[in-house]
Amino acid sequence: MRPLLIAVLLLPTIASAAPPKLTLAQVIEKAMAGPKARMAEGDRAAASARIDEADAARYPRIKATAFGTASPEINCVDDTCIQTDPQDYAFRFQGVFGGGQIDITQPLFTFGKIDHARKAARAGLAAQTALADEAAGDIAVDAAKAYWGAKLAREMGYMLDDGIEQIEKALAKMTGDDKDKPDVSIQDRQRVAVLLAEAKVQRADARLGEEQALAGLRALVGIPDADIDDSELVASTRTVPATLSGERRPQSRAAKEGASAADELAKMQAAYYWPDLAIVGSALLYGAQGVTNPPSVFANDPYNRSGAGLVLALQWQIEPWTVKARTDRAKAEAAKAHAQADLAAIGATYDAATARAEAAAGAAKVAAAAEGETAARAWLASILQADAIGAAEPKDFADAYIAWFQMRARWAQAVFQWNVGVVRLDRAAGEFKAAGRRPTETK
Repeated sequence: MRPLLIAVLLLPTIASAAPPKLTLAQVIEKAMAGPKARMAEGDRAAASARIDEADAARYPRIKATAFGTASPEINCVDDTCIQTDPQDYAFRFQGVFGGGQIDITQPLFTFGKIDHARKAARAGLAAQTALADEAAGDIAVDAAKAYWGAKLAREMGYMLDDGIEQIEKALAKMTGDDKDKPDVSIQDRQRVAVLLAEAKVQRADARLGEEQALAGLRALVGIPDADIDDSELVASTRTVPATLSGERRPQSRAAKEGASAADELAKMQAAYYWPDLAIVGSALLYGAQGVTNPPSVFANDPYNRSGAGLVLALQWQIEPWTVKARTDRAKAEAAKAHAQADLAAIGATYDAATARAEAAAGAAKVAAAAEGETAARAWLASILQADAIGAAEPKDFADAYIAWFQMRARWAQAVFQWNVGVVRLDRAAGEFKAAGRRPTETK
């Protein structure tokens, strides 16, 4: 009774230990939370922080200094404190000498330096956001390849297992003492034996393909024992669009925003030809316990001081030769960024056209391979029926199985290419976002 009770108690644990079986949508969702997506999000977060840094340039800059040390002993000899004891430096200390100073600078007008920096930072954030979306699209395609690759390998495995079973039965009948088939030659038996060996080789390849696809899928989703769901390999029900523009492709948007950021940085460098207008405030307080404080405000006393001031200041670092070099370099980088944006737009258009062409070809292959597989299946069925009554030739048997293997494999490969092509269409159209999966699920 006790072993039965233990087994019952362990059932939930055994059930929970079963590897998770994921749908395509779940694979994509989990893959988008992986290291590659987190790296892209880190770049986006850094770009967002640069906006805060650029905005902070509008606010006051505060510099505070404080100190403390031993106070020298200096005393006034007369009432006006014109003469002191000692007159020069001496190793005489009494009490503490300390103080502090604070300087505040509030920018008023910078000839566009702060404004251009803020615009550049915002364009940089938009570029990094688009790059994160581009990474999400790449991850989705990788996830689709792994998912449908595992489906393809399993479908091929199921087909080959069934074929191997039938071929082994046929070979057993040909090699046995079958008086009803006295015309079976050695060549006929070897032909079927070779067919069996080829099917076993392909089965080994299918098993390898499944393990490789699952390894890639598990690396993407971060689950060591993840598996795919048990649904059959079917072609996605989608219509190939008549046209597909690459304008929404994230990489194109990222390049445009990057060019805008480079333009703003070039303008910011040119603004250094001009000064900055600012309000500058300062306050200080020094005190030394061992030093007599002179009675005159005109006396230069570095030990006992206090005061505050507020001025309208013009800050100008005049180095036009350096500013010109930096501006020229920034303009050259902006020109390069615009060329990259043009190249990215061309690449996005090409990628969209290629994705659409591949999808259209994939859909056509699926339809043609399905017709061929149906015909091959009918051919094989007729051979098996003829073999059941002893009317089939070994050569016909081998030819029918080869044709069925080939067409079934072509159909499965075409479905794999088409289903992955559907995800590529979505990536080319900019449907994937780093913040989450697009609204419509890929079937």
